[in-house]
Amino acid sequence: MTTDDARPRVLSITSITAVSTIDGGDTLAAEVSGPDGGTVFLLIPLGTAGALITQLTDAAERGAQERRLHSRGRLPTVEV
Repeated sequence: MTTDDARPRVLSITSITAVSTIDGGDTLAAEVSGPDGGTVFLLIPLGTAGALITQLTDAAERGAQERRLHSRGRLPTVEV
């Protein structure tokens, strides 16, 4: 996707309705819903999906750690 607008696009989702394979199993089609009730399909090549899963897992683990520290009254340390 190319555009003359340099601003990033933001997609807010409230739920994942379904995930299917298409293109003979080479692509995931994720059906997601937004806060306005609209539906969007994300088409994700299988190789990219693996990287996305890894990054989502890592971020979720960091978030869980931050929540635990916050619940104990401590601030998370920032890694540089």
